[in-house]
Amino acid sequence: MAWIKNTLIFLLIVLLLLAGAAAWLLGGIDINRYKPQLEQMAAKQGVALQLDGDIGWQIWPSLALELEGVQLAPLPVPDQPLVKADRIAVGVAVMPLLKKRIEAQEIVLLGPQIDLRVDESGKGNWELLTEAMEAKREAEAEEPPQLEVEPEKGPGAQDLKLALEKLRIEDGVIRYADAKAKTEYTVEKLSVSADNLVPGGDAGQVQATAEVSGSALKQPVTLDIDSTLAVDEGLNGLRLQPFEFRAKSGAAAARLYLRGHVRRSADDQPWQLQFTMNAEANPLRPWLEVTGTELVTQSGSALQKFSMETNVEGTEKEIKLTPLQLQLDETVFSGSGQLRNAEIPGIDLTLRGGALVLDDYLPPPSPQEEEQPEQEAPPAEPVELPLTAMRGFTANIELALERLNALELQLDAPLLRLNIDNGLYQLQELSADIYDGEFSTNGQFNARGQTATGQVTGGLVGVEISKVQQVLFPSDRVQVSGKSTINWAAQTKGKTDQDLQKNLRAAVQVSSEQLALAPFNLEKGMCQLVSFVEKTPLSQQEWPAQTRLQDLRVNIKVEGDQVKVQEILAGVENIALTGDGEVDLEKADFDFALGLSLVGQRTSASGCSVQNDRWRNRPLPLRCKDSFADAGIGSCKPDSRRTDDLLRDELKYKAEKKYGDKVKEKVDDLKDKFKGLFDRN
Repeated sequence: MAWIKNTLIFLLIVLLLLAGAAAWLLGGIDINRYKPQLEQMAAKQGVALQLDGDIGWQIWPSLALELEGVQLAPLPVPDQPLVKADRIAVGVAVMPLLKKRIEAQEIVLLGPQIDLRVDESGKGNWELLTEAMEAKREAEAEEPPQLEVEPEKGPGAQDLKLALEKLRIEDGVIRYADAKAKTEYTVEKLSVSADNLVPGGDAGQVQATAEVSGSALKQPVTLDIDSTLAVDEGLNGLRLQPFEFRAKSGAAAARLYLRGHVRRSADDQPWQLQFTMNAEANPLRPWLEVTGTELVTQSGSALQKFSMETNVEGTEKEIKLTPLQLQLDETVFSGSGQLRNAEIPGIDLTLRGGALVLDDYLPPPSPQEEEQPEQEAPPAEPVELPLTAMRGFTANIELALERLNALELQLDAPLLRLNIDNGLYQLQELSADIYDGEFSTNGQFNARGQTATGQVTGGLVGVEISKVQQVLFPSDRVQVSGKSTINWAAQTKGKTDQDLQKNLRAAVQVSSEQLALAPFNLEKGMCQLVSFVEKTPLSQQEWPAQTRLQDLRVNIKVEGDQVKVQEILAGVENIALTGDGEVDLEKADFDFALGLSLVGQRTSASGCSVQNDRWRNRPLPLRCKDSFADAGIGSCKPDSRRTDDLLRDELKYKAEKKYGDKVKEKVDDLKDKFKGLFDRN
């Protein structure tokens, strides 16, 4: 085994010789002479560079220049550094070093710390750096300064050349704090490895990992980047061939895939973007836990997957997404989009999709609370409308679906066209086929002033009203059925949600050829009236718990929580119905005064008959009054006050008919006597 020992001794001698040669070689190069000029060159670019330690040499594991205590700050505020690094090592090529010429090929940053802050006015501290650099460029208007070194005499002249082939960052930290938004984020364990960053060279491999935590994250998120990247000559382009970004936190996972380039033809020309993009979050729901979003949906299968595929083209001022395909769970949307970065930013979005069950994404209905009449619930506080947040952007949105299930309503072929112009929301069209009929409406909401104003018009044509009532006004007692047409026009204004409700003014017209109303039986009410005024017994029969109305016409006026039915016209068998009334949505009750006029001798073939001709073609008073909760077949009864007036008129009529001229002669005689009495002096 002696040969092994001899070999090790030989290698040790070689290493010692090489180390001695490197020490002799490096000892002849005073690299610190570049330190002032590096700081001056950075200052000419608007950057305050501070090198606290000497520039030294690193021999192992590779030959490199070593800088300690490095700080970068905007030149106007050099005491507020954006970047700090414990140590920076700049790898140099060995062969040029033999000629005492320095060529930097690799940069290694150990423990870099980047501090980004936004003040309460919304300005970032990095803007000071970019503004200072831009101001220096505009002032000098010349080529970037070169590092000038007094040349040494003889062949050993020193030179510094940057040919960056590798970049490595270890244990980096990025801190971000926004005083205006009151948010903080930290990127820790930042590790970056990049090969071949030489402009104009071949594509190199870039890999990066980091861990992100912050005020809006309940648990850290791990980031992973893997890309093939190439830099164009002159730093006027960047090619991603491709770029893959992955994020993971517990069960939550997301991925972004890009392939393309960002490029400009010259320094004074805008950047051009061209990418193919594929992004997905699968599973999606765990991200809600990561961000602390408390969202409970009716369906546990909702929010499981989201994906997007598109081509990205444009400039920093306008980006087009064409074609654009989105998928939310099992619903696929296709269309196009556009982002505008003008003085007022904007978005254009056109999407058409299949069937969407919106109810799956809505919160489940809250369980009914036990009634506690002794304790009245405090009135709700008004909610201020976010008028300022509703301004400052524009949008043109068009959404269409094959089918939409929302609030238990089924809408076929729903279409939404919405235009937003700096606080003016114009609903150009909202339409759908609904329950054998059609729904359409339009309007606008103006949030540009100190007080918002809104107006809307629309209607339902030929809609089965029972299905709409079951969804919007569900009741175990009151039920309405039949095809109806409803038209409405409404307007409101206010600064809060309660103002909008209080100032609501609307006119509604309802018409229907056949409408069934349960559990009220207006024919029974008519027969009760006839029985009462004619002093005859009420027919003993089973009355159905509903009323069928023919040729119904209703005019409704809405004022805040008060719904006033100004006019009702309808037919019930051989009965003509007229009336008016009120509905109090806040108290959940109603009060209608109706007039029932009999046309013919009987109310219907199986109804009651009217013997006295004077009760025919004459409105008989009926009152329907009750709460929504207690409404039933007994809610409609003869109106005793108005019925008493009718009876008095009938008694007067009978007296005049019975006594006829005798009553008239007696009255005239009394008048003459009284006249003579009062004429005496």
